[in-house]
Amino acid sequence: MTQTDTTTSLLEVNHLAVEFSTDKGVARAINNISFSVKPGETLAIVGESGCGKSVTSLAVMGLIPSPPGRIVQGSIKFQGQELCSLSDKAYRKIRGNDISMIFQEPMTALNPVLKISTQMIDVIRNHNPSSKRAALNRAIQMLDKVGIPSPEKRVHMYPHELSGGMRQRVMIAMALSCNPKLLLADEPTTALDVTIQAQVMRELMRLKKEFEMAVVLVTHDLGVVAETCQRVVVMYCGEIVEQGTVDAIFDSPRHPYTQGLLRSIPVIRENKIARLPTVEGMVPDLFDLPQGCRFASRCPHVSDKCRQQSPQLTEVIDEQPSSIAPLGHQVACFYASEVNYES
Repeated sequence: MTQTDTTTSLLEVNHLAVEFSTDKGVARAINNISFSVKPGETLAIVGESGCGKSVTSLAVMGLIPSPPGRIVQGSIKFQGQELCSLSDKAYRKIRGNDISMIFQEPMTALNPVLKISTQMIDVIRNHNPSSKRAALNRAIQMLDKVGIPSPEKRVHMYPHELSGGMRQRVMIAMALSCNPKLLLADEPTTALDVTIQAQVMRELMRLKKEFEMAVVLVTHDLGVVAETCQRVVVMYCGEIVEQGTVDAIFDSPRHPYTQGLLRSIPVIRENKIARLPTVEGMVPDLFDLPQGCRFASRCPHVSDKCRQQSPQLTEVIDEQPSSIAPLGHQVACFYASEVNYES
């Protein structure tokens, strides 16, 4: 096994903003977000539905539908190369080869009228010129690696002939077939029962180590984050409100939204599940965003300052906000040093 250089970032996203033009007007789905991923690292992006997690992944993949969407600001660099300025042809050489993605719903991501073999062979041969027989053998090998029984038989099936768990494994096999350096996993266990979810995540983490790749995991499951990730990015309404190591986020969350997410994890006490707290209210409408902090209407610690000004990400050092640092515990809250967390 080769040694992975973890001193430099594999992926750097800086001040990224994505807008969508609609009949109602322009909606900024991503607003000025910045984060990085190091080689071999697993980074989680968490938050409620509609907070911009999937759009972030699609932006990195160069798959924002245009029109109506477009990147209006910022930079996405992969191994030091700027991706935002690439042509479609140049991006296709990177997409699926150096950067791959597992999409949320495999039944819609896989072509229902093509056999698994056809779809996997196309991906493999597009990036690694080879014979159809060699590509088919590679496809069978990858299906075997992700735990699909009788892969030489399953590879000739259509997506509808496979269970949801099997289809998700096919998506993982397809994403890893060209040995990517970075894998974007967008809710990879959506719509699967809990047993299959656990199996798929175990396979994904095992393959991460085997292929020595970095993973960006988009998920709602904070339990999975605690077990598999090194760092966490918390998104709310298109912005990053907190980011840091798993230990920092879980042991000392400083943003009221992060605290609310952690409190919503079911806890069993005295042989019964305690009443589940909720984060009251809804994510603001992107066409009618409030002035100031976007979380203000749902925050139990809100003040007039929060309603008038937008807090910026600042690093928390010794419980006091300081200047921002690339990999520190960063929080976008005026009262980050005052709000204590009790689970």
